[in-house]
Amino acid sequence: MGEKEEMINTTVIGSPYEMSLRILLMLDELTNFELDEQRICAIDFIAVYAADFKLLDENLHGYGNYRYSEYPARKNLAKDALKILVLDGTVSFYPNQNGFTYKISESGRKVCRELTYSYAEEYRIAIRMVSNKYDLSSGKALLNDINRYTLRSLQEVYDE
Repeated sequence: MGEKEEMINTTVIGSPYEMSLRILLMLDELTNFELDEQRICAIDFIAVYAADFKLLDENLHGYGNYRYSEYPARKNLAKDALKILVLDGTVSFYPNQNGFTYKISESGRKVCRELTYSYAEEYRIAIRMVSNKYDLSSGKALLNDINRYTLRSLQEVYDE
């Protein structure tokens, strides 16, 4: 791998930019919803680890032992990504009594039409599976399952 490719991988993977692309794809799939930051994080986490949640055959990001420890860090990434998306006009935000909800804009849809990589398609499928299983109008069931699977994962690591 060349120096330029290495720099791109270290600056994109796990960055707010990477998260912003997934959020755009998510909001493009879930056009009937205005989602808050907490639900965006939970939906993204479950979609990325969809096999763990019995939604797909494979996890998009693999099976590392500590994958569930990523969830708290994902909240900061989502916050930064949402700032980027709002500032560049690809996502609109709406204030409410609990903070903000977010919805994709027309310019965000345009960006999504250009994201034709196989990962983007697999992520879209995972988002649809999440929306079929969970009530997205509330984040309660999403968070309950994340907590349940986190505890199970910790128990498996501890038992090894």
